[in-house]
Amino acid sequence: MAVSELWVCDACGDDAVLVHAQEWTPGPHAEVLPYEGTGPVGGLVNRVWCPDCRRVQPHVFVRLNPPGAHAVIAYAEAQRIGCTGTETGPCPRCGTQLIWNLEALPCAKCPQGTYHFTGEWEDAV
Repeated sequence: MAVSELWVCDACGDDAVLVHAQEWTPGPHAEVLPYEGTGPVGGLVNRVWCPDCRRVQPHVFVRLNPPGAHAVIAYAEAQRIGCTGTETGPCPRCGTQLIWNLEALPCAKCPQGTYHFTGEWEDAV
């Protein structure tokens, strides 16, 4: 079960949703596709902000090989290797280090706004 954070621009209302530990399904060309609740689980991915691309990007931090039959397997593997669900890494698009904190960062959509944390919730499959 993933936890999502909502960051909202104080000027235009644009939002960015960051996601901790979301299950994913392996796609036909190694794509990280959203887990539908059934089928193989490829592992866990965080959806984290890239300050250079100015958008949310995926960061795979648990990859099951072969894919697991149930999401619990991915969470057990994350626990086994010491993951917390806050892992980041390089942006898959530009290589910049991904970040979790958008507080007061400039809005991606408007020149006058900045992002502020609004809340979080637990997602269920």
